[in-house]
Amino acid sequence: MAGEGRLARAATLMAGATVASRLLGVIREIVTAALFGASDAKGAFVIAYYVPFFVQRLLLGGTLSVVFIPTISRYLVAGDDEGARRVSGMLFTVVLLLGAAMVLAGEAAAPLLVRIAALGFAGSPGLVSLAVSLTRITFVAMLFLALSVYVTGFLQAHHRFAVPAIAPLVFNIVIIAGTLVLGPRIGIAGLALSWILGTAAQFAVQLPGARRLGLAFRRPDLGHPAVRELGRLAVPAMLGLAVVEINAYVGRFFASLLPTAGGVNPVAVLDYAYEVVQAPAGIFAVSIATAIFPLLSRRAAAGASADVRATGSLGLRTILVALLPVMAGIFALHRPLIALIFQRGEFGPAATDAVSAALTAYALGLPAIGAYYVVTRTYYALHDMATPVRVGVAMVVLNAGLDYLLMRLLGTVGLALASSVVALINVGMLLWLLRRRLGGVEAGALLRTGVRAGGAAAAAAVAMWITAGWLEPAGLLVQVGAAAVVGTGVYLGGCLLLRVEELRVVTGLLRGRPAAGAPR
Repeated sequence: MAGEGRLARAATLMAGATVASRLLGVIREIVTAALFGASDAKGAFVIAYYVPFFVQRLLLGGTLSVVFIPTISRYLVAGDDEGARRVSGMLFTVVLLLGAAMVLAGEAAAPLLVRIAALGFAGSPGLVSLAVSLTRITFVAMLFLALSVYVTGFLQAHHRFAVPAIAPLVFNIVIIAGTLVLGPRIGIAGLALSWILGTAAQFAVQLPGARRLGLAFRRPDLGHPAVRELGRLAVPAMLGLAVVEINAYVGRFFASLLPTAGGVNPVAVLDYAYEVVQAPAGIFAVSIATAIFPLLSRRAAAGASADVRATGSLGLRTILVALLPVMAGIFALHRPLIALIFQRGEFGPAATDAVSAALTAYALGLPAIGAYYVVTRTYYALHDMATPVRVGVAMVVLNAGLDYLLMRLLGTVGLALASSVVALINVGMLLWLLRRRLGGVEAGALLRTGVRAGGAAAAAAVAMWITAGWLEPAGLLVQVGAAAVVGTGVYLGGCLLLRVEELRVVTGLLRGRPAAGAPR
């Protein structure tokens, strides 16, 4: 009981920190937009960030987060604290050495990596040169990020959750401050340097707590059983991450092939729109998936397929109830919303038009993006890592094909629309395969909730659109704020009228506690 209470408090803390971090991330993007707009410089930075991030996730950060905690936890559960410290210290040294090697290799390979990742930049030598120089800066940030991810895993394995929850907040605050100070002085390079400062701060704030628990650099023993096991587990983890990261990057690759028009770079446009749509997905979907994952794991371990099915279905229905009104709000308010968030400084009306159009296309896939978190965790609870990867490989191919086709027809909007279509097909295939595995996915309940919540969301969208039209002369803040309040009221009223029971789960999460009937 005490253990469950501790985990519940940790989940609440992490959910609150996730919300705060997402909000700070939006502020970070607001600052970036004001200083650099949707310019070629911003487009170059997007490429310069995602190339090193992909390499870091593949070689270190993402792989470590998947395989490290279970390995070190076995030592701690067995009471072998010295063994845990020894293995952790050896791996800490391995991360530092691999990270340093990654930085050196990245500095040398940056010109080649940029040309592969942004093929369309080749027609603009100045843009390629800028992206290369920024890539070399951000590779240094990835070393600190890898060390930070490792220390986060170490602390969480020891059930220390407060500092790892605070660290991303420090990361965003330092980047915001650094960009405000350095950006006006040295341009987009100031943003890249701020990422070094932010990742270094994220690592530094966690290090003292980890050292108090015994973390220190130790000479690696590559023959140690734990190190060999991590090496064995890292390969499938890397393959799975590669599929996810490549799929996320395909749209940016094709966006680089589109020309900049009116000072608006397509790569920058997609990045801004994606960041906005990911904020609610991260806040609601991650919180819901985090809440149900322990219960899914316990019921799967007990072989209770019906209970796994019921828990997963509840999670999916809750995702729909949480994200359908967000999608409706984006449809109704996309342009004034983007103007309110970003349109200042170097971010002008042309950028607002482009980003708001792409945001609308991304919003079509928002429920599927959120559902993916729950569906994949259901597979993980069943110890099935392979199926999401196999489906993901097919989605990479489909994504590339749709990107090429829709880009030619609709430009950046086509690329965002392709991502939404692929997200829907991806979740649909995973659910179909899961239905065979569990003997169903309670499709009737999902359909009923989707229809009822969808009807309430449609009514809310109409109400928001009408309200925004009436209040347009009052200014963006009043227009968007009043429309959001009206839309929320209409949606809640519609859900109550249509008896959308999952609404209690969503309101419970927003209050920081599970509602009655929610997974515990």
